[in-house]
Amino acid sequence: MKRQALCIELLEDCVFSASTATEGGHESLDRIPGAALLGAAASRRYDALDRRDAYTLFHSGKLRFSDATPWDGHAIGWPTPLCWHYEKLADYKEEDRGATRLIAGNIINRLHDTGEQQRQLKQLRGGYIHADGRHTTPARELRLKTAIAPETGRAEEAQLFGYDALLRGQRFVAFVEADNDIDQARFDEIIDALTGEQLLGRSRSAEYGRCAITAVELDPTQAGNANNGELILWLLSDLALADAFGNPKTEPAPEDFGLGGCQIDWSRTFLRTRRYSPWNSARQGYDSERLVVQAGSVIVLSGKPDDADAAQRLHENGAGLHREAGLGRIWVNPPLLATKHPQFDKPASGAPEKEVEKPANDPLIQWLESRADIDWREIIEGLVRDYLKKYQNAISASRRFNGITEDLAYGPSRAQWAEVGNIARNRTGKAIFYRLFCDNAYIKPEGEGWNIEIPTNQADQPPCKLADWLEEQLMFTTITHDIPDAHKNRAYALFIRSLADRIADAIETRGA
Repeated sequence: MKRQALCIELLEDCVFSASTATEGGHESLDRIPGAALLGAAASRRYDALDRRDAYTLFHSGKLRFSDATPWDGHAIGWPTPLCWHYEKLADYKEEDRGATRLIAGNIINRLHDTGEQQRQLKQLRGGYIHADGRHTTPARELRLKTAIAPETGRAEEAQLFGYDALLRGQRFVAFVEADNDIDQARFDEIIDALTGEQLLGRSRSAEYGRCAITAVELDPTQAGNANNGELILWLLSDLALADAFGNPKTEPAPEDFGLGGCQIDWSRTFLRTRRYSPWNSARQGYDSERLVVQAGSVIVLSGKPDDADAAQRLHENGAGLHREAGLGRIWVNPPLLATKHPQFDKPASGAPEKEVEKPANDPLIQWLESRADIDWREIIEGLVRDYLKKYQNAISASRRFNGITEDLAYGPSRAQWAEVGNIARNRTGKAIFYRLFCDNAYIKPEGEGWNIEIPTNQADQPPCKLADWLEEQLMFTTITHDIPDAHKNRAYALFIRSLADRIADAIETRGA
């Protein structure tokens, strides 16, 4: 197999959309998808090839462009495995020489700890894990923009939109791999087409997308040894599977990986899925919707495969559809998942890279931030803790007042609070309060769950509805009273989002 690692340094912010939907909040991927590299190479080489060579290089899966994940010059970042958990409220990470590292002893691998636990465990999601134990999350920033009317040179009506982008200054690493029957000269042409300055992602005609790509030497991952006759598959990228009729599916089978003779151990398998419709800029249209198993998912198979070399081929070539665009990359029996607690490498010598700082959009904002003598995020975190206790006390008081026992569902459901969090993610400042309590209010006194009665502190006053109580408690001016003016809108959004998430986490069925 031919393989070349590519370092991608972002010279400008880059936009890689998680979804092509044009409504709702925009969210960027936290990686550079392999499809972006595939498109960049095809734009420079496709027209010079005959149809057969073009198909072999860009459609057959014999040439594969992997997703680009964070890289600091020493260790590659892999998507956090979904089998890792930590005890809720426990410290599972620490700051070490400017880097965030996981505490190995507090990370529990549920592949090897499947018994009933008295502890309450929480799944570790998001970000990337490095072999030396660092846990990183690529820096992103949302910027609001508006379309300009060419006739007037002014902002178009109702044309406000936003881009959530990976911030410039970060480095990622991707792999270009080719089967042995791909000519070496063709492979070198593809690498030459990618190296140098490129434009990747959305809005390339504006200020987004400029990056520099250089070839680097990196050792590939090695498949580990099978333990106790089982195989552990760690998805390093999304996995697209199809049944015998070509329909997408999210329930894998051993045959999907060429591992006939094995059985999937569903009690030790951790999967998440998503769906999206990729945009094809060459055809100026959407490709078919993809339903995929997300990167970071872990699949355990027991038994011995009929083909002794199948596991090695799976590790090298991947599985599923759209492998040319980076999907289907799998690490077979990775050492990080071989034990109950992960065993990390010794950190590399030398100073770690500094965290990418989000650039201020205006000199005035920079001055205001330099004058601020307190971190507004700490204020919000304290308020979230206080208001969570207030809410829980109010629900408990309502239960006693109405004679509702603790074993019965009561109050707004987990899904209702999750929707409150979504409202806060798609709006800022007072717009959140108006959506929750005013125009077309989501939280209203007659709404199910929001209509329970909360007793007041005054004996001569009647109880009030939970919706009215929340409206009084969550006033914009009350929450942001001690926040610098430059941060009030963002602070209020963070407060509502965090409070809703905390309450949702505390709800087991439909009560708090």
